[in-house]
Amino acid sequence: MSTKMGTNYLGVVDYIVVAATLLFSLFIGVFYAVKGRKGSNNEELLTGSRQMGAIPVAASMLVSYLSAITILGYPAEVYSYGSQVFLLSLMGPITTAIAICLFVEVMYDLKLTSAYKYLEYRYDSIVVRWMGSLIFIVQLLLISGIVMYAPALALETMMGLPLWMSVIGIAIIGTIYTSIGGIKAVIWTDVFQFGMIFVGMAAIVIKALSNAGGLYAAWEIAGNRGRLELFNWTFDPFMRHNTLNILVGNGIAGLFFVVHQPVVQRYCSLPTFRDAVKSLLWSYIFGFFTISLVILTGIAIFAAYASCDPLTSGQIAKSDQIVPYFVIKELAFIPGMMGLFAAVVFSAVLSTISSTLNSLAAVTWDDFLVKIPCFKNMGDFGQSTTYKTLAVMYGIIIVVLAFYAEHLGSIFQAAITVVTTAVSIQGSVFLMGVFLAFVNKIGAVVGMITGIILMGFLSVNSFILQKKYSFQPKLDFSTDNCTQEVYDSFNSTSIKNSTLLPASELEWPEKLFTVSYILYPLIGCCITISTAVIISLLTGGRQSAHLVKPQYLHSLVRPKKMIDLDEGGKNNAEKINMGFTPDSEAPQIEECKM
Repeated sequence: MSTKMGTNYLGVVDYIVVAATLLFSLFIGVFYAVKGRKGSNNEELLTGSRQMGAIPVAASMLVSYLSAITILGYPAEVYSYGSQVFLLSLMGPITTAIAICLFVEVMYDLKLTSAYKYLEYRYDSIVVRWMGSLIFIVQLLLISGIVMYAPALALETMMGLPLWMSVIGIAIIGTIYTSIGGIKAVIWTDVFQFGMIFVGMAAIVIKALSNAGGLYAAWEIAGNRGRLELFNWTFDPFMRHNTLNILVGNGIAGLFFVVHQPVVQRYCSLPTFRDAVKSLLWSYIFGFFTISLVILTGIAIFAAYASCDPLTSGQIAKSDQIVPYFVIKELAFIPGMMGLFAAVVFSAVLSTISSTLNSLAAVTWDDFLVKIPCFKNMGDFGQSTTYKTLAVMYGIIIVVLAFYAEHLGSIFQAAITVVTTAVSIQGSVFLMGVFLAFVNKIGAVVGMITGIILMGFLSVNSFILQKKYSFQPKLDFSTDNCTQEVYDSFNSTSIKNSTLLPASELEWPEKLFTVSYILYPLIGCCITISTAVIISLLTGGRQSAHLVKPQYLHSLVRPKKMIDLDEGGKNNAEKINMGFTPDSEAPQIEECKM
């Protein structure tokens, strides 16, 4: 069966499935818009009046980071490089538990809408807060462009839709239900889309395993061809993936995700601290099973095509197309299955885009606009209108950025690089704020600037070199059993891939830019913290450490113990006369300080 990419393979039933998925997502947004039309304000739109449930919030946290990158990128990663990325999931219990102990206590007590408001309170500087917010905004816009490109690529493959049409259509739908329904619409739509993703990927796995001869046969084929090498203890920071690099690099990134705005906004929307912890733990559990499923998808599809690789034979141009190719080739004959996968892709990207727009609007409002008198004095209607306008504005920007994402190479690596680099710099400032009272605003600002400049320099040079050099060759593929029909459609894809020179030929200092992207969080963290500590010590940080209010520090380093949990697990609001105030009552800084 010849499979021509870019042809419309969807039938009537498929379109019904896709339409039903999109309409239901819109319905949730409209429902919460109508339900909350009376008395709706930014508190309702951005935090759900802090009355959400732990399980839905957990699913929303997960789906916000799954996106189409997980659906398309993870299987492609396993298909090309093996299953070592599964270690990212196995580390979850450790990083989640440590992160809860390090950060959630402080962040939840402050009842934050914007995570970066903490930076202003802790460092007594609006500039530190603005820098944290700007890093977040730029990072989220860049990653959203990649997230939008991935499903558009799949839909172009499956439906013949032009890339621009897919990008704009997805953006319009996500923007509408996010802007009118707020965080409640985002969370409950995420729950629905999580179910769609799980069902759709399970169907692909079942079919792929069937084609490969069953789970045992697929496992054996993948193992014999190097796709199941989970642990590689080689000490080499220049190796793309090995066990030590993943444990260290991803371990640091995992710690800092609990101070990332989309996550903070969600667990701070819960009524109690216990619910916040519960949601984070459930989010890991959901994530473990979902990542296991997409890893198995990559293994199963590789086993199914072990003797006739579509990439090497020129059937697809990029490994990121392997999942939609499999669906077209093997599932198109079943009514509704193509539609189900298209719905999975739509669900994955909509969940991420909606969370992105909600978080961007929250940060922009809370960190920038609310301090301007004309916005600060707005009524409920004016606030909600401003929020909706911000969501639409950011939706337009993301559409523009999506058209440049195709030049970034592997969507998996590009996404991981953008997210973890930014998170490591931001997270370092939160970590110092919670544990190192002597780190002052000057140190924090200089640390962030230094981290951004050096990590940006590293990332850009690495990106340039990847156009000429292969940092880690893909594992072997075979075309031994390809039919003549497949060879007749052969194009120059495999030749193009083989012209890259091995990165091992590079000499210093260029070799420095070939360090594994998975170690970027470690590098960014070390640069930011070391710079901030040195500058703080040189600018009187020790002398001013006593001025930091205890509620902005972890209980382990506070002058007095402030943790007082009642039997229900909720933090006692009266904190032993330490002047504790939640977000809505936190001390307002009257002037811009630096």
